[in-house]
Amino acid sequence: MEKNSTPDASRRPKNANGQGTVFLKYKNCSDRNQQRHIASIHDITGKRITRTFKTRKEAQEWLDQQKRTRHYGQSTYSPHPKMRLDDFLTMTLTARKSRLAPETFRNYQGAVKRISAEIGSHPAASLSPHAIEHLLSRLEERGLSISTRRNAHAVLRMAYAYAVKMGDMPTNPVLKVDAPSGQINPKRHIPRSDFEKIYRAATLHPYSHARVEIGGMIGPRPCEVLGLHWSDINWEEQTLRIERQLQRVKGQGLVFRPVKQKQARVIQLTTDQISILRTHQEYQKMMSEKWEHDHGLIFPNSVGKPQDAKADRKWWKHLLAWAVVDKKYQLYQLRKTAYTQIGSLNAPIPNMLAYTGHANASTLYQYYAFATDEARTQILQGIDRMRPKPEPEVKHHFEGDEE
Repeated sequence: MEKNSTPDASRRPKNANGQGTVFLKYKNCSDRNQQRHIASIHDITGKRITRTFKTRKEAQEWLDQQKRTRHYGQSTYSPHPKMRLDDFLTMTLTARKSRLAPETFRNYQGAVKRISAEIGSHPAASLSPHAIEHLLSRLEERGLSISTRRNAHAVLRMAYAYAVKMGDMPTNPVLKVDAPSGQINPKRHIPRSDFEKIYRAATLHPYSHARVEIGGMIGPRPCEVLGLHWSDINWEEQTLRIERQLQRVKGQGLVFRPVKQKQARVIQLTTDQISILRTHQEYQKMMSEKWEHDHGLIFPNSVGKPQDAKADRKWWKHLLAWAVVDKKYQLYQLRKTAYTQIGSLNAPIPNMLAYTGHANASTLYQYYAFATDEARTQILQGIDRMRPKPEPEVKHHFEGDEE
């Protein structure tokens, strides 16, 4: 009797090692409609994942997809499908903490709290673009600013991008949601009239005079001002090197860190600025006789130690009261005042960027350097000067005029 030459349909060539496998479930069942094909493969983390399909073709297509995804270091599923969004964001932020500046980390923590208050209980693995749109709408309904809403969008995008990169999430749903749009109205510079009052009040004390001169005429960030050492000044070349900032880090106290751009910048000082700093230095030497430790700071606290930002802001409030200005300006507006005044000098953009430490001109002119009332007046006066003048002693005749 001849053997049946028809090959067994259930016997297929096996995939190579690591390429996954497909096998039948209920193989001996008489009802072929109850048979299922099981596909199994290891993902990029080494964990075996399986799926059930009605046909072998569907199972093999799924395997091929898994292999392509694994080849590019990605995943098609989340290993933590039941993890809540608030736990996912907290875990991701903690993993990224060492690469974030303390201020940035605190900023992101605030965004995570706002997100968690709205949709924190949602499973992170199944977060949909619709849920993100709902979140942004809720934040807007609560009256939060456009900057705050953009920050929430950015934190979600960062967290999911990192999770996709590490193979913990298959996709980034935030990429399908546009960042909130709208006009940002940043705080502007201090008007010239009020800045003159503040500056005159500051000249009554060497510390305040030097502090306002550096902050309002050169424009470092307040944390960079507090990080300045006397050794950063080259008295002969009349330069100031800005290479560190002073920040409070939770659990560590006040810490000196590199500047935001990670690259020091050298500022040329004027002769008057050198004189103002010399006067402040001489006064500080007299006051430092009672200090236990002199840390060599240009703007220390009352006993020579690093100055806390809160104390710096308190000094600023006292100065505003002494200057008798109506508005409550923020200390950070000194920086914007400096760059606005420097910008009015029509300095070339590359020089402005090098002086301010910014990476691009759009950020500088959108958030730091603004048009002034004095510049507008000069433009109007210039328009009048450019207007063509009529010829002298020329009499114009119009239709209807008498001869």
